[in-house]
Amino acid sequence: MTPLRRPRQPILHTIHRAPRTPSPAKSPPLLFLHGGYVDARSWDVHFLPFFANHGYDCHALDFSGHGGSDGREYLDALSLDDYLADAQRVIAGFDQAPIVIGHSMGSFIAERLLEKSLAAAAVLLAPVPRNGTLESATKLLLKYPKFLGEVVNVTRGRVSATALHMIKDVYFSPTTKPETLLRFAQLVQPESTRAICDLALLGCWRWTPKPPPAQPVLVLGGRLDTVFPPQLIRPLAQRWNAELQIVPDTGHALILDEHWSDCAATVLGWLERHAPQLPTQASEHTSELACIA
Repeated sequence: MTPLRRPRQPILHTIHRAPRTPSPAKSPPLLFLHGGYVDARSWDVHFLPFFANHGYDCHALDFSGHGGSDGREYLDALSLDDYLADAQRVIAGFDQAPIVIGHSMGSFIAERLLEKSLAAAAVLLAPVPRNGTLESATKLLLKYPKFLGEVVNVTRGRVSATALHMIKDVYFSPTTKPETLLRFAQLVQPESTRAICDLALLGCWRWTPKPPPAQPVLVLGGRLDTVFPPQLIRPLAQRWNAELQIVPDTGHALILDEHWSDCAATVLGWLERHAPQLPTQASEHTSELACIA
C-alpha cells in the first residue's frame, strides 16, 4: 500500500479576529502558533479576543492535520518542517512580517521563523527547551506512567476522571476548575508521531551558529510548569538574547490556565513597548487560505 503523503498545497485553516478597538500605535499582525495535541481554537478561548480588544489584528493557524486544515489522514507523516511550511504560507499572505506568538511546540516553529527573518518579533510561551523534549518527557513518564495512555484516550473522546486529574497535575495550576479541564479536553486531538519524534530529538539537530537576531524576543514560562520548568527554558532565552518572564501560579497550559490573564497582560505590556518600534517589512507573495472571521 502506498503511504499517504502531504499534498503540495494543503488547504490551511486560520481563525482571524480583527481589532475591535483602534490600536494605540501601528503594529504588525499577530500570528499565533498552537502547541501539540491541540489546534488554533486553544488561542480563541482567551487570547484572540483579548488582543483583538486591545487593537491587534489576530490570526491563529491550524497546522496541517489539525483543526480545520487538511491532513488528518496523513497526520503521522507530518514533520516540524511541514508545520514550518504552513506558517510560511500564512506569512506570505500578510502585507508585512508578523509578530509570531507560539506556545510549546508552536514556539519552536516561531524560532525557525526568526531564523529565516520572517517574523518582526516573537513571543515564546512555555517553549520547547534547546535540547528538545526527551529529558522532560522521560521525567514526566517516570512520574506519571499512565499519562500517555490517558492522553490517547482523550484524543479519542474518552475523558475519565483519572485523565482529567492527570491533565490538571501535568498542565495546569492547582486552582484550576473542573470546567476549565473539560473545555481543554474538548480541544485535544491526536498529534503527529513524526513531529513528536522531531521534538524529542531537537538536541541532535545542528543549530546554525548565528548572533542574536535584531528582532525582539520575549520568553515566558509558568512557575508551576512541570513539562518545561523555568530552569529548562532559561538557556533558550539566553540563545535569543530575549527578555525572560516567569508567571507565578501558572502551569504549562498558561494560555488556558485560570491565571491566563496574568500571562496575557505580560505579553501585552511587552507588545506595547516593542511593537511601535518594529519596521514594516513587506511580504512578497500571497496565498489562499481558508479563514474564519
